[in-house]
Amino acid sequence: MPEALAFARLEWRDGQPVSPEFGDGYFGSDAPLEEAHEVFLEANDLPRRFARPGARLAVAETGFGTGLNALLTLREWRSRAQPDGFLSLIGFESRPLHPDDLDRAHRMLGLDGPDAERLRSGYPPPVTGLHRIHFPQARAVLTLVFGDAAVTLPQLNAGVDAWYLDGFAPRRNPGLWNIGVFRQMARISRPGTTFGTYAAAGQVRRDLEAAGFTVRREPGHGRKRERLCGHFGDSKPASDPEDRPRPERVAVIGAGIAGLSAALALQDRGCNVHLFDPAGPGGGASGNPAAVLLPHLLPDDAGLNALALTGMRHTHALIKRAAEGLNGDESEVLLGDSVAFHGISGHARKRVQRLRARDPAESGYLFDPAATTPAGAPGPVLDYPGGRAVNMSALCRGLAGALPAVERYRVREVRPGPDEVLLEFDGDPATSTTFHAVVIATAGVPLCPEQARLDTVGGQMTRLRYPLASRDFRVRTGQGYWIRQDTDDHWIGATYRHDGLPDDPSLPPEPTIEDDHHNLRHLAWVPGMPSPEDARIMERWTGIRAVYRDRLPLVGASSVDARGRVMLTLGHGSRGLLYAPISGELAADRLVDLPEPVEKAVARRLSPRRLDKGPG
Repeated sequence: MPEALAFARLEWRDGQPVSPEFGDGYFGSDAPLEEAHEVFLEANDLPRRFARPGARLAVAETGFGTGLNALLTLREWRSRAQPDGFLSLIGFESRPLHPDDLDRAHRMLGLDGPDAERLRSGYPPPVTGLHRIHFPQARAVLTLVFGDAAVTLPQLNAGVDAWYLDGFAPRRNPGLWNIGVFRQMARISRPGTTFGTYAAAGQVRRDLEAAGFTVRREPGHGRKRERLCGHFGDSKPASDPEDRPRPERVAVIGAGIAGLSAALALQDRGCNVHLFDPAGPGGGASGNPAAVLLPHLLPDDAGLNALALTGMRHTHALIKRAAEGLNGDESEVLLGDSVAFHGISGHARKRVQRLRARDPAESGYLFDPAATTPAGAPGPVLDYPGGRAVNMSALCRGLAGALPAVERYRVREVRPGPDEVLLEFDGDPATSTTFHAVVIATAGVPLCPEQARLDTVGGQMTRLRYPLASRDFRVRTGQGYWIRQDTDDHWIGATYRHDGLPDDPSLPPEPTIEDDHHNLRHLAWVPGMPSPEDARIMERWTGIRAVYRDRLPLVGASSVDARGRVMLTLGHGSRGLLYAPISGELAADRLVDLPEPVEKAVARRLSPRRLDKGPG
């Protein structure tokens, strides 16, 4: 369960940050950049490893602190990495710094550049869990893991290629320097994974050796006599730990929000991506002109709330990237910000009341606990400052602009072979192509057994013109949703229709006046909403959602290939904006064997194997 963490209490002594709690400084010398380069980057031989073609590394740090080591590593990576490289950083921290302290430390270190700005702007709230920050221009990500390392390390799905053992001195912070933590490090280390640390204590050396690391002593930096470094395993392999087979040519089937998110994540990781969709980018349900992004929270479901937090953060980052593909104009993508969720039904009213009564940290501070319900508002309200109204069609166009052109072929079969995966396309005669791996991100064509468990649900949006006196332009939801574009122009929706759908799920249902009237009646709780007789209908949009019974997406390897080369990101339904972007990131990390962005328990909730346990 996400839990609140207190920001670290700092004292600045002679311009240096010091922790009164641990009685130790954040920097171990008068030349912190030089020491970090020697003790961590050089000890792990990273300058050489970064420069290798196709380098994809995971570098983890215990004791993230000011972010000095991460920023220095990003700087070295930028200067040496090849265009097809990718860097996944992990930082463990139990006492996160306040953003103001980060800013001061970065300026003092002379590291206040674009990467430091992105670190601070993307810095997560002080709650336990995994929080990812993207550095797309550097082809890198940083996953901050907040909480006690002894608790958080076992929650990671990761393989680490190099370790920085930092943090306060072992005698002052024994919770970070012990055999239990080192054994968890060993669990996610590969043969030959390297490490470096400023520490030289005998107990640290003995515990590392007991956990399976080979340890050697080196001269310490500056006035320090010794430091430790080494590798995991008895003998160092001839090759670097990151030298392992990776898929290079990857096909992504489906160019909606799920497929585009996965394709972008794979391209970032150096894969040669081919996108297939006969309808083009955002041509199906992902072409919704007015969708709502908000977290789905439950008072007693820690895993779901953790997924909501990481999903919201990742979708925000993806919206910014899409805007960059549309000349940097977020207004093409965003129709509104801040979402008010009204507890209209009895069930929703109780859920809102229970969430408001809990510690807001349990939901990652996604709603404003200080917000009051406006006078006359129907039902209790949860105010989500990070909620958004999004033009999905524009979002998909922006993402597609950073990817190779979508190939408008319909895939009719995915056939794994001994070395590659074959795709067969419709046509006369049929054609085929092979890939190292495939991502299925569409429900339109039956390509794997897991798609048979999907349910399809039609939906209709209605755009109307009608003057409303209120100047409150927040998006409203709770029973249907209402997106106000200006005083007279509104999108409302959406219906849930199970009957009368086309046989081909890639085709939209026919719009109906009955569904317009349903939308208007469903939103009669919005003050001033017109009756069906008085509304002026300007536009309609229809689409088909694909969803599993538990309303969670399916993300992971398909049973169609025992070697895990066919990955799924399916069934996002009406929560595609919340779940599809983070699912694409998870699928990409799984395929290229890099640290994953969600805890193991959350990944299990999304796994295709859950379908084996009962109806999906």
